This record gives sequence, C-alpha cells and structure tokens, in this order.
Amino acid sequence: MEDLRTQARAAAGGLLDAITSMPEVQAVYVLSSSAITPRNVTRFSTESDFDLAVVLDVPLKEDEWRPRPADTYALVRDRLPAWIPEFSFTLPVPWGRMEVNVHQLLFPYEADPRTVWNTDKCDAYANKGEPLLDREKAFATLISHKTRQQLQGLENEAQRLHNRITWDVREIPLRMARRVGVPTGHFVLSGALDEVVDWMYARSGRLPPNMKWKLYSLGALGLINCVQEDLLIEAQQCDPLSMVDLERRCDALSDFCLSAGMDLSPGAISAVRRAYQQATHHLLGDQASVFTNRPTPRFVLPQEA
Repeated sequence: MEDLRTQARAAAGGLLDAITSMPEVQAVYVLSSSAITPRNVTRFSTESDFDLAVVLDVPLKEDEWRPRPADTYALVRDRLPAWIPEFSFTLPVPWGRMEVNVHQLLFPYEADPRTVWNTDKCDAYANKGEPLLDREKAFATLISHKTRQQLQGLENEAQRLHNRITWDVREIPLRMARRVGVPTGHFVLSGALDEVVDWMYARSGRLPPNMKWKLYSLGALGLINCVQEDLLIEAQQCDPLSMVDLERRCDALSDFCLSAGMDLSPGAISAVRRAYQQATHHLLGDQASVFTNRPTPRFVLPQEA
C-alpha cells in the first residue's frame, strides 16, 4: 500500500507543485487514502482515486453567499483564476491510469458561518486531510471550528439514532413486511444497519466517515471486535423474498446491539422512546398534559395526575 501511494504521489508531483505555486491558493490538502495522517485508516490501492483539495482566497461579498456553493461560484466566476483545472482527469501511473479529483473551495465561502459542513466533510479534512500548503494555518483553524460544531451535536445524534434503532432493528421491518411485503421489510432493516453503524461512531465521539469507509473503519479503529464484525456481516446477508430470513437478520442485528451495550428489552425500549419524544416532539417536554377518555375525554395536567 505504501509503495503504491508513494508512486501515486510521485505521479501527481508536477500537478501539486504547479498548484501550490499559485498566488491565489490559500491551502492545498491531499485527502482520503492518498493522505498520510496519524488518524487516517483508509487504504490506497490500484482502485484508488487521488483526492486533492484546492482552497482559493477569492474576494467574496457578504450578499453573494448562496446555500448552494455552485450558485456562489457562478456569481464570482470573473474573479476566479483561469488556471483552475477540471474536477476529474487521469494521470499515468505504473499500473495504468489514475483518476485525480480536484475538490475546489473558496475560502471566504467556507469560512462564512452560514456554511455548515456535514460529518463526511469534517471527517475528510480533520482525520484524512494532509496539508501540503496552508497559509498562516487559516484553513486548519477553519477545519477545527467546523469539526467542533459537528462534534457538539454527536450526543444528540446518538440519542436520535438510539431511538430510531429501537424501532428499525425489529419492529418496523417486521410490521412493514406484513403490511406491504417482505422486500420492504428487508429494505427497512438495511437502513437500520446503517443507523447502528452511525450510532457506534456517535457514541464513541467520532464523526462517521464517508459511506464507503464506514464498515471497514469500525474494525480498523478498534470500535468492534471480530465477533461483532461477524454479526454485522450476518445482518447484511439477505434473501429479499424470505420472511424467515428477515427475522434471522433482525436477530443478528439485535445481537450486535446487545454486544455493543444497547439494552433492547421492552422496558429499556419504552424508556428510550419516551425520553426522546419528550425532548424533541413535546413543546412542553415532561410538563405536557396527558389525554384520557375516562370518565370523559379531557387533558390531564401533570399536577393533576
């Protein structure tokens, strides 16, 4: 792997030298499996792309910010340097040709507080980004700020996922299989598998990586053991027309959750759902009234209960 990555970086050397020499460039980062960083567990292979981020310091007016980056780029097109390359192209390498992806960012746009980075982006730059150039470390500071924003929401995300898992690991897949057909049950359970994986990251205080690295990184980061990995693999296997197989998958994913410390007993499930509903769906939280139809339809206030 290291030899392949070294050859890839050598093949991209001319490109990297040309970009880092441009005066408009604020920062240049190598990303993902192409990057050498202590927290990067991705692996470079002959199937890998070479990912590169180019951050430009181009003047941007406050009222030119748009929710979609492309809409802002269109407004400032006449200020962009003509040398900016296309996003994707290939370079020759010893094993054939390697795809290069040049991710292009405007520093003022990314630094704007209205620009929110998702977990994929934060993980890519904070954990899998290697700076080749970063003037005054301004972009590194921005990465830290954006990542902290996402990390602050991990506890709430873990609670949201825990609530969803109590429904999606068994109850909703089986219910939907009975309502509209077994394939739908399998589909819902496959979504639950992703929720469980995201929960593993969130509860450990880590940002979930890009989808293609989620499963691999669980083991590479030591978040699961071999037995748990086998349970996840078992939960992935699917006969989409079989109700028996759906129940088997539910059992496997439930066993994984139990092995990870998630109590899925009826009492624990009820407590998780009630706490989440009070925190997110009730305007008055635990001070909300309770509706009863006995002896007559009415709302009972907490102090009356």
